[in-house]
Amino acid sequence: MTIDVATKEFYDSFWPKFVPIYEETKKYMLETIAERHVGRALDAGCGHGICSVVLSELADEVTAVDISTDSLATARQQAKAFGRANITHHHQDLQTLDPAISGFDLVWCWGVAMMAPDPIKVMHNLMNATKPGGVVYLGLYLKTWLSPVHEAVRHFCRTFMNGPRRKQLVCDFFTALTHVACRLKGQEINRRADNVSIQAQVEDWYYPPYKTFYSIEEIVELFHRNGFEAECIQDRLGRMKSATIFVVRAVKHGG
Repeated sequence: MTIDVATKEFYDSFWPKFVPIYEETKKYMLETIAERHVGRALDAGCGHGICSVVLSELADEVTAVDISTDSLATARQQAKAFGRANITHHHQDLQTLDPAISGFDLVWCWGVAMMAPDPIKVMHNLMNATKPGGVVYLGLYLKTWLSPVHEAVRHFCRTFMNGPRRKQLVCDFFTALTHVACRLKGQEINRRADNVSIQAQVEDWYYPPYKTFYSIEEIVELFHRNGFEAECIQDRLGRMKSATIFVVRAVKHGG
């Protein structure tokens, strides 16, 4: 099995430290997922495992896959802590997903595909893993005119500010900047439920080895070309319009 080692190593150290809040994650997922019961669900890029736990409450069986072995260990701990025996975990790179992992009624891939070297290959594998009539929920970074700026800053951080002390300086700087911006706008800090701190959000934004941005239109069209009916159901999930995720829901024809 081919593994993207750089991404594995980043998330080996990231998700075991930053397990998200179950209640907040569940609230978001239930607001997003229309289905209230399915037979088989795939958590594609399960990371910390909290999304797998939520899916296990909606599905008879959940298959959770991830490239990071340490994240998988954390995900198994979460399944055990929540008493969810209907989750199975597999060490897989979504770019080379085992064809035997297929036939799912629901595929959940939130903020994962665009972190691979070849995101389109990941998306095709997710489509192939979905059974006719099944549904895919795919969250990706939105391409804006500021995306190249974010990528330039990310390249600088990974190249020149990548030691533990320097990385902490970057996280502290952007955290302080966020507090100032929110005070000026008169709004509260919008900490995402999948990261337990602003510092964690900064690290997850600027330090992963790969990141690709997409327009909503090109992803909807990609699904249409591959036999799905697709629509964007959430278009702005981030605090800033230039740093946000959109979610597409796609149903495979033939069910």
